[in-house]
Amino acid sequence: MDRDARSLALSPAEQLQQIVANVVPRAEWSAVWRLARVGIGLIACAAILEGIMRAVALPSWFFTIRLLLVFVGSLVVGAAVSLRPDLWKAWLVGAVGAALGILGLPAHWDSFRLVYAVMTAVAVVWTLCLLAPPRYRLPVLSAIILFHFTGIFFATTTPPPTPWVTEQVFLRVYNPYLQFLYLRNAYHFYSPQPGPASVLVFLLKTETGTDPQTGEKTYETKWVVLPRRPADVKDPLGLTYYRYLAITEQVAHGTPGLRANTDEAEEMRQRRRMVAHLIPIHPLDDLDLQYQMMQPDVARYVLPSYASHVILENTPDAKTAAKTTVKIYRLQHNTMPIDDFINWRKHPATISDPYHPMTYRPFFLGEFNARGDLINPREPMLYWLVPIYPRPGGVPPGSKHKREYIDFMSIHALDPLNLSIDEVDDPKFRDRVFDWSQLR
Repeated sequence: MDRDARSLALSPAEQLQQIVANVVPRAEWSAVWRLARVGIGLIACAAILEGIMRAVALPSWFFTIRLLLVFVGSLVVGAAVSLRPDLWKAWLVGAVGAALGILGLPAHWDSFRLVYAVMTAVAVVWTLCLLAPPRYRLPVLSAIILFHFTGIFFATTTPPPTPWVTEQVFLRVYNPYLQFLYLRNAYHFYSPQPGPASVLVFLLKTETGTDPQTGEKTYETKWVVLPRRPADVKDPLGLTYYRYLAITEQVAHGTPGLRANTDEAEEMRQRRRMVAHLIPIHPLDDLDLQYQMMQPDVARYVLPSYASHVILENTPDAKTAAKTTVKIYRLQHNTMPIDDFINWRKHPATISDPYHPMTYRPFFLGEFNARGDLINPREPMLYWLVPIYPRPGGVPPGSKHKREYIDFMSIHALDPLNLSIDEVDDPKFRDRVFDWSQLR
């Protein structure tokens, strides 16, 4: 009778908790702590190895040992936390294990170090929530949820015309948070003005020897497009393709234009004019808007990593990769105006193909080696638009090979000193110039 009376005094949630506890007995804290100590010990060994490797040169396979220790230790600590997720002590142990994982992972595993830092923060926050009285716990969790979904609401209103409130709150508060979670990317991809998309094009140049007549180095070239349909659609949902596309959009983050009248901006304009006789300035776009400098984190980390990946993926061995460089172009694909797309029959002079090369704006992002080093930081065309524009005077009468546009991207990639405007459409260079049809 007393037991029944006590059961009636409990709330429905407490009654359910009691039933679950009777069906699945909770693990004792001593058992949880014994398991957690094993995992923390493994991760701590990896952290100690990190300190030893800083002081003494050890073989590279010690990196593999550290990774295994951190991986196995993390699984053991995670299993310990899962035994008693209702205890703040269990989450504190998880926070300690994740923090040690940051120290135990090799420095070049920076992405995983970031993951472990996030896990540490989450475990610490949840430890504090469990320590707090229930009357404070609910308001805090409600505030976190409200903050999260309010940020998503502001992200949906960021495309122009952007309200003033959205601009201030989003840029000052929410942008770093949503950018980190990658929850602000797709809200401006839809009608009526989806904005331009981007695709990355790479020209790989592998040194093959020396020309016996001229003494100049000879190269074997290969064009690579990422992402590309249908080659990168390797599963029914196309996840591989969309992941490549997401990385491409990260590279697309840049600072458009040279509006500031600074010495640096004027120097960039002078560099561009120096090579205007080889790669002309686009006649239809404002000169200052033809320059798009990469954001520092993209130029320092993302782009070099992508360049190394492309070289290693497209060369058979390390020896070939060491002799290979890659030129990277970001092709900004401008959407055709709706009126031009619908009424192209009435205006034959307009472009009717939404994939026509002249709808793309290639920006040169630099030439890199397999280590991700930028070969020439003072390249005059670095971050500048490489034009694709109509051939002056149109296609010569009777010409079977001339195209109605001039492909300056291929000319720049293959060296304008070795490939001229008249030669770019020559059939003998067909295997070397970029094939625009693969972008469809």
